[in-house]
Amino acid sequence: MPDENMPVEEEHFDSIPWSSLIPQTQDRPWLVYVAAGAVVALVLGVLASRSVGTNPPAASPVTDVTSPPVTGATVPPTSQPLSEADLRADFEPGAEGVAAAAMRAEWFVTDYFTLDGAGGRQAELAGALGRPFYTVASDATTYVEWAKAWEVVAEGDGGYRVSVAYRSITAAGAIFERGLVHGVAVRVQVGAEGGTRVVDLPEPAHLPPAPTLADLPLPESVPEDVAAQAREKASDWGDGATATVIEGINDNGRWRVLLELSDTQGTLWPMVTWIEPIESG
Repeated sequence: MPDENMPVEEEHFDSIPWSSLIPQTQDRPWLVYVAAGAVVALVLGVLASRSVGTNPPAASPVTDVTSPPVTGATVPPTSQPLSEADLRADFEPGAEGVAAAAMRAEWFVTDYFTLDGAGGRQAELAGALGRPFYTVASDATTYVEWAKAWEVVAEGDGGYRVSVAYRSITAAGAIFERGLVHGVAVRVQVGAEGGTRVVDLPEPAHLPPAPTLADLPLPESVPEDVAAQAREKASDWGDGATATVIEGINDNGRWRVLLELSDTQGTLWPMVTWIEPIESG
């Protein structure tokens, strides 16, 4: 136990300020505060702009439209076939209409007079006419070799009467026979945008009469210099062609020379060439 005669040691407490326990940092540069203020100002500006953008704009007054609305009945569906009134609308006759009518007439004649047993012929022709048409059954096989319009007559309002000559080749057993040249007239309607439609079935038509030509003089022997010029001009037919002079006709110094030209397969084709007289002096 402690000795009472010994002096008692007193405990002494020093007072330490709390501020001295907090680590003291150096003062920040003034540029840091400036940067922080700029960032705060930027954030406030963004928030302000968003709040302004979300406000709905003021409604503008609606103008009363007095014109009647367009209904579906005023616009014909494109899938429907064009009527004759549609085809005739706003057509201006001219070279384009003539060419379109001639093209459609030749096309129709080629399809109409072709019988090859292929399906779809009736539907294709009915599409050109815009309606079904009278047909007859046939077992013949015939092809149109060529079809060419020789006359196009305007009938007004986009209508044309096109005269077409054509020749057919018909099967006769194991061979084909070339038929005579026939003439037909085809009425064609041309629309404002160049579309065409055949108005009716072909109508028989007379072919134009052939003009009368003057008789040629009797042939005679061809001078060698004229024959050499004729053979040289025959080379224009193509490489590999050979020419043989047959005879010639002297028409006031201008020679018509008859040649036999052989192609590369050896087939002979009679042709003529005209040799102009050589002017002297």
